[in-house]
Amino acid sequence: MTPVLRPALRFLEWLGRNARWTLVVGIFAALLFQEVGAALRPALPFFVGMIFTLAMMRIDLPAMARSALSPGRMLRTLGLSAGLIVATPAVLHTLAGIAGLPDEMRMALVYAHAAPPIASAAGMCLMMGLDAVIALEVAIVASLLTPFVGPLVVLFLLGDTVALDGMRLAGHLALIVLGGTLVALAIRRGVGAGRIARHGAALDGITALGMLVFLLPVFDGVVDGVRRAPMLALGVLALVTATNFGLQILARRAARRAVTDGQAGAIGILWGNRNVTLFLAAAPENALFSLYVALYQFPMYFTPLVAGRLFRMRGFTRS
Repeated sequence: MTPVLRPALRFLEWLGRNARWTLVVGIFAALLFQEVGAALRPALPFFVGMIFTLAMMRIDLPAMARSALSPGRMLRTLGLSAGLIVATPAVLHTLAGIAGLPDEMRMALVYAHAAPPIASAAGMCLMMGLDAVIALEVAIVASLLTPFVGPLVVLFLLGDTVALDGMRLAGHLALIVLGGTLVALAIRRGVGAGRIARHGAALDGITALGMLVFLLPVFDGVVDGVRRAPMLALGVLALVTATNFGLQILARRAARRAVTDGQAGAIGILWGNRNVTLFLAAAPENALFSLYVALYQFPMYFTPLVAGRLFRMRGFTRS
């Protein structure tokens, strides 16, 4: 390695070792650069795909595929995917109705939880020492199902007043999943699995940076929205925080009865953190949902710090 690259690598490794705090500090720093967000919005699929690729290149994909194709494993993955994008939005929609939440809030809950897990779920699990393989398998399958199942779930729960562009969803997901897989395989073949494993901390740092750059277009206009309706924003923040961490806790506790602790922790990450930007791009424009998506990033980016500390206390992850 050249002397010029060595400091950069050390910096990335430092970021990776402190990824939990990097994400927390970065989410507030991103609020200061909102003017950049509008320009970067068209590049959202690229940033999501980059984060997805970084996680995939650290996993032996051919070996994972061979294991994933066993009938028991396939059934488990499909069951978890159906629970994520079908059962969860239905349950939350029902609870929101019982609680008397406004229609727009119920709509946001359905959109958010009919979405697949975030593309960075496996990378987040790697940061936290959880099972990244189950996170990657479920994220891929749920993402492939979402363009076909998601619009039907939304139609059933919200009625035909809401129109979703399923083809647009399918295109975005194909770009992320298929493109990310091909790039990851090419990098892993060219760089080598051993070298990738040795630089895991640096890759955690790159993942954290990618997640922070991804925030800029998502935060476009969020400060103005909060200023216009501060009490509404506070209510939305409370809702996204309660659903994110509440679903993580419930899913992890339920999964511990059937899988290892590391897998249960990963399932909690999947359940609480969804790729809501997919529906932001495909659904009709709605100011409340845009605010919901922006504020949703706060509990998501706090997850490695908050959930990671909880899991370490319980002995679920590495120190």
